[in-house]
Amino acid sequence: MEFIEGILRLSDLFDGVSDAQLKKLLPFCQEEVYEAGTTIFTEGTLCQTMYIMESGSVALEMSLQIGQGTGKATIGVITRGGCLCCHGLISPYIHLGTARTLERTEVIALDTRVLKRLFAEDPEVEAAVMNNLAKAVSSRLEHTRKTLGHILAVVFHDIKAPLASVESVNRLILGGYAGELDEEQKSMLQGSSKSITGLLDLLNNIASVSRIGIRDTIISKISLAEVITDSIDGIRPLAEEKGLELKVEVAEELPEACGDGAQLKQVLINLLSNAIKFTPSGGMVTVKAKDDNEHIQVEVIDTGVGIPAEELPKIFDEFYRGLDLTERGAGLGLSIARQIVEGHRGKIWAISPCPGSDKGSQFVVTLPKPKELTCDIKGAMAGANRTSGK
Repeated sequence: MEFIEGILRLSDLFDGVSDAQLKKLLPFCQEEVYEAGTTIFTEGTLCQTMYIMESGSVALEMSLQIGQGTGKATIGVITRGGCLCCHGLISPYIHLGTARTLERTEVIALDTRVLKRLFAEDPEVEAAVMNNLAKAVSSRLEHTRKTLGHILAVVFHDIKAPLASVESVNRLILGGYAGELDEEQKSMLQGSSKSITGLLDLLNNIASVSRIGIRDTIISKISLAEVITDSIDGIRPLAEEKGLELKVEVAEELPEACGDGAQLKQVLINLLSNAIKFTPSGGMVTVKAKDDNEHIQVEVIDTGVGIPAEELPKIFDEFYRGLDLTERGAGLGLSIARQIVEGHRGKIWAISPCPGSDKGSQFVVTLPKPKELTCDIKGAMAGANRTSGK
């Protein structure tokens, strides 16, 4: 028992728990041994046992889904003193990853139901353990985000450069620099360019996901009216190509906001791109902005196909592409918009069909005014991004 107590004491999870309190757990602890390559638990299953690493190493894997493809990514390696199954103490008590041993591994197993009973008897133990648990989960999440960000940055750089080069050559050929093209050749090159542009957009969105909460955010007082104008100017050619009318209704003397102008422009570009994509030729996309007393409100309204009711709760999830996969991209644009807006302590939501209509969609963004949100919120934004779950 002394050996088991020593292993428990190694774990940060029980930091601040007295010897007497820790001894109450010892009768319910047992040693378990797993050979290399063994799956200790599987993602999505009920979590009722917590493990403290005695020796060896365990890889934590998480399933990833992009569109219709699935895969697994290693999000961390747990060694001596580390804790597995932290979520056995957090509702809904489900494993969020799969644990596989990388070598022969010994652990101390503890039924989380026993630990919860101890919490009920001694609130001080509960406070100490749950505080340590929050630190462990936060640290693991931050490590995962940085690792993912680094991987995506490398992939983004290595793939974007050759794609951009191919697209540049396509444009030159389409421009007639390599001789005359017949209509069939033009059509084939235009299709190729469209596919490459889509891939570049996907890479830009993935890079944005990796940067949010990692890169330095430039916070200052900004004019949302100018952000809207810049966004409209950037998206106008796309609307004109599709035969859509762009309408802007910005209130006079719109208050300034505190935030990152580049990030907020990205929010509007993402919302406008979606609106244009799902609005048939001859339709209209409208951008409105007004002072709404407690905050500034920006709306992007379209006369498009709208969003099915069953999809509305999911459209801001990462990689959610909707039911009609042929018409949607990678499912990152709205997720990025949500992360940025929430990082600015704002809110974003969608309504479909538009109020007073039987079609279209209305996206609403609210942002605090400078008097409620100082421009010294860099740390707060990073924290909001870390806890947004994306």
